[in-house]
Amino acid sequence: MVTVDALKACPLFSELEDEAVQKIIPLCREERHPKGAVIFTEGSKADTLFLLAKGEVTLRYEICPQPDACQDTTIPVETAGAVIGWSSLVKPRRLTASAHCLSDVQLIAIDGEALNDLLERDSHIGFVVMKQLAEVISERLRQAKELSFDRVMGMI
Repeated sequence: MVTVDALKACPLFSELEDEAVQKIIPLCREERHPKGAVIFTEGSKADTLFLLAKGEVTLRYEICPQPDACQDTTIPVETAGAVIGWSSLVKPRRLTASAHCLSDVQLIAIDGEALNDLLERDSHIGFVVMKQLAEVISERLRQAKELSFDRVMGMI
């Protein structure tokens, strides 16, 4: 069963009051995936927001600085509460990475459409969650840039 504490472990919901988090719990379900499983693939429709409860996931991005010079970049996700599949909250709602299980994984899956509806109906929840989401996206971009820079520097 998904709890208030489990949701508040996630940066998106950590600044919300318990009463607000209670509104999100009915939108949640628990999922388990075995080591080696693919949770979702880059370019697919993003209809679920995932929070890592236990395990390790790697996000794989294809970065193409030039049309014929694409490289895979991977970002490990190991922290409980980490957001996976944030694209479900942002148009055009297409996944920007693939998520692969490095171990057996437990996730909290949140219905993206229902969560978007809640964020639109309750402006306070919407503001807090979207502010936190901007931080998550900014951090992922920083991680991807660092990994790409390290790869380029390693080639010199």
